[in-house]
Amino acid sequence: MKEILVIGGTGAQGRMVVKVLAQSKQYRVRILTRNSKSSRAQDLASLPNVTLMEGRQDNQKDLHRAFQGVYGAWVNTDGFSLNEKDELFYGIRAYEIAQQEHVQHYIWASLPYTLKYGNWDEKYYAVHANTKGRIRDFVLAQGQEGMKSSILTTVPYMEMLLDGMFVPKEQTDGSFVWRNPATTGRIPLIALEDVGHYSLWLFDNIPESAGLDLKIATEYVTFEDIVNTFTRVTHKKGIHKSLSLEEYLPLAEPFPNAPINWYAGPDVARDESTRLWRESISGFWRYWNEELDGFANMDLLDRIHPNRIKSLEEWMKKVGYDGRMKPIMKGPEGLRRQKMRSKRNSKL
Repeated sequence: MKEILVIGGTGAQGRMVVKVLAQSKQYRVRILTRNSKSSRAQDLASLPNVTLMEGRQDNQKDLHRAFQGVYGAWVNTDGFSLNEKDELFYGIRAYEIAQQEHVQHYIWASLPYTLKYGNWDEKYYAVHANTKGRIRDFVLAQGQEGMKSSILTTVPYMEMLLDGMFVPKEQTDGSFVWRNPATTGRIPLIALEDVGHYSLWLFDNIPESAGLDLKIATEYVTFEDIVNTFTRVTHKKGIHKSLSLEEYLPLAEPFPNAPINWYAGPDVARDESTRLWRESISGFWRYWNEELDGFANMDLLDRIHPNRIKSLEEWMKKVGYDGRMKPIMKGPEGLRRQKMRSKRNSKL
């Protein structure tokens, strides 16, 4: 079996990729992880054809070790730990090192380049997405001589309705309320479990996938659609209250004036280029509300993955969605741990 290196394998998206690749019985999977003893890493290591390699995505020696001897790579750098400049540098270096180590197929996990697609207007500056988009452009600009490359461009996960920025709050009367800056714009959502299948297709179909930017989405929905679907599926009352950014940001940010790489910890070096989380998320909301993202080719997605989840309603029924929070995302999980530590320390 060919071996695939996965960088970002313990994250919400990467875990789906690891599981599908491993279960395909066509590939062995090597995961680069900072902590091979973490519960997320150990869970993946229990799968067949999966091995762990300790190392950091922001260490060039570790990247050389990780890429050495593998057939392919699936790379999703962690912009919420790295600062913007470091993610850009190591995102490019990862591609260059993969070339040097003779990797044959390289997949870059990207996001929409919001600043570029917003005609370079700073109000659409979403840090994590822009860094991914810059690296996407760099990777595709190198062409397909030698190492083949593909792009997998994702959008917000449906699972963010379970854990993250789209979780509603249950009220005393049993209703659920979403408070955010969404207006009438349709937001693209992707069911996480399908991300692995699209990644497998990219590896399996190089004649078609080389040089391809595969944009994936399950459905494009407004928050009115989300509320109506929730009520139809659960028979519970759903309400959406559209807030201004000024009202929303103090309620949503991880902590007051959190930097974009907030869960890297308080002692990480930062400078004037480090934007605040609230600045970056504001760019995302403006981008979604104005529907600047364009639309995925659903006919192509149906051909690639005929059994894909095709609607928010189908996803809600499949996961038994009831509006209540369930731990999924690595970032919010880290924030919850930080808050627990702070509470414990305050009692000492």
